[in-house]
Formats: sequence, structure tokens, C-alpha cells
Amino acid sequence: MSSLPTRSTGTDHVTGLCSRGELEGRLAQLLPPADTSSESAVALLLCDVVGLKEVNDRDGFHAGDAVLAAASRRLQDVSREAALLARLGGDELIAVFLGPDSEKHAAAAAAALSPTRHSSSPRLRTAWGTAAAEETADALIDRLYASMRAS
Repeated sequence: MSSLPTRSTGTDHVTGLCSRGELEGRLAQLLPPADTSSESAVALLLCDVVGLKEVNDRDGFHAGDAVLAAASRRLQDVSREAALLARLGGDELIAVFLGPDSEKHAAAAAAALSPTRHSSSPRLRTAWGTAAAEETADALIDRLYASMRAS
């Protein structure tokens, strides 16, 4: 009996980006420990693929997967300085920037993905922010979600 080849659980099969589990593990390593007072040079860019549910409902999951793959390519194109790109889940993608210019790189990537600057499909709604001292990865991502919903 032969077994089928398996893809790494650290890679999302649709986008080719890191999976959520890989992202969470790597972020835990990148953020400073809670017992230190050092400022983190970590910035995250959260992207929501607008209208993905409608594409899935109307045209099927293969069409939705094509939209997600196109969105991940756009994110890769504008996030060349990112240390990590991942699919957070569903219709959310994330870029992690490190170092003293992380905030500048995240802001530039968000601006490049702005619907007013890029009218082609898929449309991405973005929010970005820097990790505060003692902030967990979950808290940072939750803060970005809240910021995105408010915009």
C-alpha cells in the first residue's frame, strides 16, 4: 500500500503561506517575553479579503481559492521585507515585519494594498500595528481586528 504525499502542516494549502499554527508558534518566539521591558520591533499587517464569502457562495470554493491565492500573491508583492507571511484563517492574511523599520514597512504595504491605490480584484481591507511591550500575539491580532472593524 502506497501512501499519498502530504504537505507540511506549517503551510496553508491554498495560499502557500504559513499556516495559522506556524504563525502562532513563530509569533510567540518573535514577541518579547512578558517579563522584559524591552520594546518590540514587530509590526503586523492584517488583511481581510473582501467579498470572499460571496465568491464562495456564488461561484464555489475553487473560485474562492483562486481569489485567496491572488490575494496572497498581492500581499507577497508588497511585503518583500516581511519576515513571515501567513493565512490567519478564512479570509484573513497576515504579514509580520521585524526590526527598526518594521512600522514603516507595514505602513507602506498597507498603503500599497489600499483599494484607492489598487482597484483590481481581490480587494483587501487592512489594519496594521506594532507590538507593545508585554503584548501577546493574540492580543495584538485582536487589536488589529478591532481596528479593521472600526475603519
